Amino acid sequence: MKNLKHSKYKNTAILFEMLVRKLTSETLTSDKTVTVEIIKKYFGKNTALSKELQLYNALIKERLNSEASALDFVRSCKETHNKLNKSLLKRQRYNLVKEISENFDFQKISKIRINNYKELASVYKLFEYNEVDNPKSLLECKTSIVNHLLGQTKTTSTTDALIETYRSHDKNVRLLAYKMLVDKFNKKYSGLNESQKQVLNKFITHVNDSESLKQYFEKIIPGIKKQLKEQVSLITDKATKIKVDKLSEMLCNVETIKVIKESHVLTILRYYDLIKELKQVNKWNHF
Repeated sequence: MKNLKHSKYKNTAILFEMLVRKLTSETLTSDKTVTVEIIKKYFGKNTALSKELQLYNALIKERLNSEASALDFVRSCKETHNKLNKSLLKRQRYNLVKEISENFDFQKISKIRINNYKELASVYKLFEYNEVDNPKSLLECKTSIVNHLLGQTKTTSTTDALIETYRSHDKNVRLLAYKMLVDKFNKKYSGLNESQKQVLNKFITHVNDSESLKQYFEKIIPGIKKQLKEQVSLITDKATKIKVDKLSEMLCNVETIKVIKESHVLTILRYYDLIKELKQVNKWNHF
């Protein structure tokens, strides 16, 4: 019997998620054109990969009330997938991975933590293998998917649900929603300096990798303290100097933090704002 292997480099849903995360991070830092064009090229209407992605999404986001209904739904998705052009799917997937590798650091973006990874891996095996390959392993995959459809696995977060809803909309609706999101983001964060943008970008792209975020915070906090110390030395008002000194001492000790949260990121952004304000004040005081 075959050993049912999963490859995230061949899992269409995971490849799509990598591109979505990449696009999100580029909202902060650079030109999004390449990523958008890749998504449009391989996941546009009527492409083989878009049809396969729809089946992945159906099995991940659908919720059913009975085991019989869930089993029928899994069987139906499998039968629909069997009707897809396998050679075309394989060719498009190969070209997608090739194009991602040519434009980005594939190893880097492939390290992101994927929600519902276990279920997506099970769906991949369901689509790629048949009962004759390994009946027991395939049954385990189906059981995992059925349990997910019945809501017996970890509940999808509100954010994940919103993302799935967003993906299910008509293309024009998605483009409008994305434009509104970017415009709102740019309006809200238009005053951010490069250091603040880097912090936000790091948080967005490593939100599920707390250890990496902690290492990043450990790296930047000494620099923030150093800048604060430099600006404090230029302050002439004694009361202000004491207050800023206290704020510097309160800067979070990363070693005591288990999970980096949005509140910690906002705190770092505010410290950068404080440094910016102090530089402005000290500049005027020394004219």
